[in-house]
Amino acid sequence: MALSIQQTIQEADRCVACGLCLPHCPTYFKTGSEADSPRGRIQLISAVAKGILPNNARFKDHINGCLGCRNCETACPNGVSYGAIIDTTREITHQPNRQTRLLGWLANQPKWLSFFSALLRLGQTLGLLTLVGKVNSRLAKQIALIPELTSTQRWQTLYPAKHTKRGDVSLFLGCITNAFDTETLRASVYVLTTLGYTVHIPTTQVCCGGIARQQGDSKTSDACAHDNQHAFHADWPLLTVASGCGAGLKDYTHLPVKDISEFLIGCDWSEVKLSPLNQHIALHEPCTLRNVMKAAKPVANLLANIPKARITPMKGNQQCCGGAGTYMLHQPEMADALLADKMKLLSQETFDILATSNIGCAMQLGSGIRQAQMPLKIMHPVTIIAKQMGFQSELD
Repeated sequence: MALSIQQTIQEADRCVACGLCLPHCPTYFKTGSEADSPRGRIQLISAVAKGILPNNARFKDHINGCLGCRNCETACPNGVSYGAIIDTTREITHQPNRQTRLLGWLANQPKWLSFFSALLRLGQTLGLLTLVGKVNSRLAKQIALIPELTSTQRWQTLYPAKHTKRGDVSLFLGCITNAFDTETLRASVYVLTTLGYTVHIPTTQVCCGGIARQQGDSKTSDACAHDNQHAFHADWPLLTVASGCGAGLKDYTHLPVKDISEFLIGCDWSEVKLSPLNQHIALHEPCTLRNVMKAAKPVANLLANIPKARITPMKGNQQCCGGAGTYMLHQPEMADALLADKMKLLSQETFDILATSNIGCAMQLGSGIRQAQMPLKIMHPVTIIAKQMGFQSELD
């Protein structure tokens, strides 16, 4: 949750500067600068909050350079809430650029976002996006991030269980996921209803607030958390297909949030037959799934149910891919450097599918895969499962 300035100081003072976080920090790994490490940033934040150091451009650069991957939290022996500290600090440091400002506005305008997605899909179909990327190098990077899009979806508020009802769940659509990864949401409804769950999709749900929070817009992010808290049933599992959304909801609401793969691994699969998939799947672990949702292992266990599928964790899973929400837009140099590491490791083995549980990671990794012209599909684990259950994908 968000902290006051005094609470931020108190939490920062709990850091004993032991340095155990240093090997786990992607930016410290790249720059070797203490100011770009978790303990270094914490010391800077504490000094600025106490009025010892100025809140100047140099300070902002070090804070805005943080990915928010929260690897450091898993290594901290004192349990310092680095995520809460950095979220609070962004309120006084982050100035969104034009791209992130537009994305932040669209995130809270679902109709416009859906319209924008439809336009992008038309541009993909006609080859216009490819043409624009060739003639405008400035836009080429942003265009490369856009995955292959499907038709937009007008969601029902309720999808009944197809067979014997086993329970009720709520499904979180998200903003970017709903616009750029509708296929995973459709696949999720298919799997859940097939397993006997009635899926509820309330129309009053909004963005998780993550984009606004990353921009330091606490007013908008707090409003999103408030609206979502009242949109969903307090006793039904709230399932997310994007771990970034799940992490934000888990941190800033009191809802029973759960990653969909973690929920599915606990379901009864005795009456479901999965078709064999004789392919090699690279399993990517999003930072938010591993460090906040604590649900990386259930994804591997879920995919292991597919006959003949070979599942291999990606090398370097402990390092962020550089997507990190809007980070890939406002910190492109570091994002590209981290992505290059992923592409180098990914090229060392032959895979058919890359499975990831976060839309931001899928977009970042997808841009690298497309630019490297790797013959590799990117899919959400639940979409892979759904297809082996008979789900008809638009992307086949």
